[in-house]
Amino acid sequence: MARLAGVVIGMAAGALLVAYLAFGWPVLVVGGPLFVGVATTLVVLAVTERPRRALLDRRSGLTAESPWRTAAERGEKPSVGLMSGFFEISPQIPVPPMGAWVPAQSGPAQPARPAGV
Repeated sequence: MARLAGVVIGMAAGALLVAYLAFGWPVLVVGGPLFVGVATTLVVLAVTERPRRALLDRRSGLTAESPWRTAAERGEKPSVGLMSGFFEISPQIPVPPMGAWVPAQSGPAQPARPAGV
């Protein structure tokens, strides 16, 4: 990552130099801050890449101790932890199936009104 960042910064510096030689000092008014922004962005990315890679390795379980491994992989009881029992279905009162008992349906209490009334 650092090598690639160095290549990009070198290309940006080369482009700024060529533009300066072709157009003169006014190019530096826009190109200077752009070059500083590119360099700053790439330095920040290079610095934060190592911790991001370590976190990705921990989450994928490549390291020996990972908090994202399942309880069975760690040799623990699966029912311990912060969210244990959260997704379990609580015991319910048994309800007969829908077709077991159908109440008698009565007709409408009043006859339908004619249209326009």
